Amino acid sequence: MDGFAAVIFDMDGVLVDGEPLHFRAVNQLLGEEGLSISLEAYKPYMGTKAGWSDMMRDMGLSKPESYYVPRYHEIILEQYRTRSVPEPGAVELVRGLRAAGARIAVASSSRTPWVEACLEAIGLGGAFEALITGSDIEHGKPAPDIYLLAAERLSVDPTRCLAIEDAPAGIFSAKAAGMTVWAVRTEYTRGLELPRPHREFERIADIGVDNVLGVAV
Repeated sequence: MDGFAAVIFDMDGVLVDGEPLHFRAVNQLLGEEGLSISLEAYKPYMGTKAGWSDMMRDMGLSKPESYYVPRYHEIILEQYRTRSVPEPGAVELVRGLRAAGARIAVASSSRTPWVEACLEAIGLGGAFEALITGSDIEHGKPAPDIYLLAAERLSVDPTRCLAIEDAPAGIFSAKAAGMTVWAVRTEYTRGLELPRPHREFERIADIGVDNVLGVAV
């Protein structure tokens, strides 16, 4: 690759339309207590390792975390297995980069079983050189840990990596790691102010292999 040493993809909102799965699962659990959360109120929790736990605290839920979290994990795992839908152009970009010899990885706040189930469901199981997930780190996005670990596992300098993200927390994370960040918009981030990614695209289908291979910043 002439432009970057590696390309690191977020998963939800970049490779797969995952946020609707999380949004539905959250409201399913909240609904059991007569509560709900709007899309606008949900957006700040997107793309962070502690999103559900933070939401429990902020909404003052009555039961302990040990009640909600395991059930939430089960609901999401089943949805990733059965309802994952790749973002248009995502599979083609990943396969094109792989065919061109690019080093590619995933850095997702989701848990390892969710990431593996999702990638398998959309036809990208085994496509990435490294999978770094929320299960691998203590401090999730927007801390830089997950992207620094991705670069370490690929044995590349973080400053020579391109991160493709969609949510503010992920953009902050990759920028804090010293990476170039390209952002893609989704239904869930339209209207949100993104923290100055280096480039912004309306959808991942607008990013071509040539864009990545021939651009250094």
